[in-house]
Amino acid sequence: MKKSLQHIKIILAYIWRSSKGWTFANAALIALRGVLPLMLLYLVKLLVDEIQSITTIAADERDFSLLIQVLLVAGILFFVNALSASVSVLVREKQSFVISDFFDNLIHNKITRLDYGYFEHPEYQSLFYRALNEASFRPSRVYYGSLGLIQNFITLGVMAGVLAQVHWSVIFVLLLITIPVAMIRLTHSRKLFQFKKENTKLERQVNYYNRLITAPDYAKEVRAFDLGDIFRERFDSRKKQWRKSQFAMLLSKTRLESIAQVLAAIAFIAVYGLIAWKAFEGAISLGEVVLYFMALQRGYAYLQELLGRVAGLYEDSLFLDNLFEFLQLEEPTSPGLEKAGKSFPCPMQEGIKFKDVGFHYPSNKRWVLRKLNFSVKAGETVALVGANGSGKSTIIKLLNCLYKPVEGEIFIDGIPLNDIDPKERVANISVIFQDFILYNVSARENIWFGNAAVEPDEDKIKKAASDSGIDDVIEGFEKGYDTTLGTLFEGSEQMSPGQWQRLALARSFYNNGQIILLDEPTSSLDAYAEARLLKYIRSITKGRTSIIVSHRLSTIKMADRIILLKDGEVVEEGTYSQLAQNTKSHFGRMLQSLAEAMV
Repeated sequence: MKKSLQHIKIILAYIWRSSKGWTFANAALIALRGVLPLMLLYLVKLLVDEIQSITTIAADERDFSLLIQVLLVAGILFFVNALSASVSVLVREKQSFVISDFFDNLIHNKITRLDYGYFEHPEYQSLFYRALNEASFRPSRVYYGSLGLIQNFITLGVMAGVLAQVHWSVIFVLLLITIPVAMIRLTHSRKLFQFKKENTKLERQVNYYNRLITAPDYAKEVRAFDLGDIFRERFDSRKKQWRKSQFAMLLSKTRLESIAQVLAAIAFIAVYGLIAWKAFEGAISLGEVVLYFMALQRGYAYLQELLGRVAGLYEDSLFLDNLFEFLQLEEPTSPGLEKAGKSFPCPMQEGIKFKDVGFHYPSNKRWVLRKLNFSVKAGETVALVGANGSGKSTIIKLLNCLYKPVEGEIFIDGIPLNDIDPKERVANISVIFQDFILYNVSARENIWFGNAAVEPDEDKIKKAASDSGIDDVIEGFEKGYDTTLGTLFEGSEQMSPGQWQRLALARSFYNNGQIILLDEPTSSLDAYAEARLLKYIRSITKGRTSIIVSHRLSTIKMADRIILLKDGEVVEEGTYSQLAQNTKSHFGRMLQSLAEAMV
């Protein structure tokens, strides 16, 4: 409970920071709407008493002035109550936008600063799933739940003063019959939190199979292999398992609450009987009977609402643990935050050096690279070759600082790569990944994203498109470079996988970095397009330091030097002709395998 209160305190502090003015407005409306219910009840009491008094007077002697005054005040209060309700909705809606924007920014700032390794770790993917789902609505619920709690306290405080006039035990009875319900709800909230935390994997699987069935990205293959029925069966079975467990908890809660409500009904009958007995004794007026009956009914309803809010706040505070766990994830230390990051050498003189580099992924302690040593001279084009899993793509990720070496160091002209200012590093290293992204934005923006730190340069964009051989395709669209690409939005133009790859290359070419990293740059291209593109790659890489990952001989041949990897280590290096001449070398045997496969 102490931890829950701390979570609520932190969230309320966040919300205060996000919108002080709207918080003041909400507080004023809460105070007003907390007092209004009793004032309306008291006016009902005055009306009943005044009507009763008038009926005992002869018709020609009756004075309706006080009754009219009470009716006017009741009308004014009714209007104020209705108006405050409408204004409350308006203020709440406006502040909810501000709160949502604040936490969106908080989440986005955090997630863009996190180390890339978190995104490839299943445990953290579950944490992300829980945190991002809860962040969308839990903070607002905590805030409005807290405001509602204050409003309930104000109303109940006044109601308690009224009911105490019947007998002091009435308040005690009300508390006694609501405490069991509150305990049941608090216990259910704790069980629900634990259930969702323990079953995040199951919930993610339900959403995953739903996405396989419904998302357009998977539609082609799902239909081609007739996988729809399989995925539907898995979706249904996991969803039923999830709902069955959750419903069982809800059923248990409902049974216990039903027993508690029976006890509450018995207590209510007793209190109503006490009020009726006092009326028969003449101790209270008819108006007071109405006042006490309505106060008891509404007081119990408000008390139930208050305890419901307490249970809701407790539940929300538990689930906020996911958000805070996410926000407390360790971020990589940026040299620019502690000291001025070192400048990227311009121009590079020595090149890139891997010194005793070792790496394994966070979710797997199997070494992908170990004691890796090699150099790439400034202005040299090197091809990394080797079987799948030999560590080629991992090297590309390390050079982009998506990961840091577990052992050893990577140097650029003798400067540790991780000590270089991140902005300078991005500006000087251009990359196209094997699993590049298809951005559903304009063709112009798709290319400009290669160096979005500066304003778009139309001439450079068109030159990058020309260098990658995608210019004819783009210019063939009705809107040219303003054409939205992909399939998500109306009016978009779709492209083939090879065309998307050329567009990704144009994005890489647009970044005029000193280092170019190309991971399987021609994998989706036909022979004609590949030949044309290789010509452009030769011109682009000329005089620049380039590392190309490829399995295609046509791409490998254009490299100044080849480095062959096996099990995360360099086993051979040299020019194409040097390695090809030795038929007993790893590279020679690889060429022989390719030749046999083509027979």
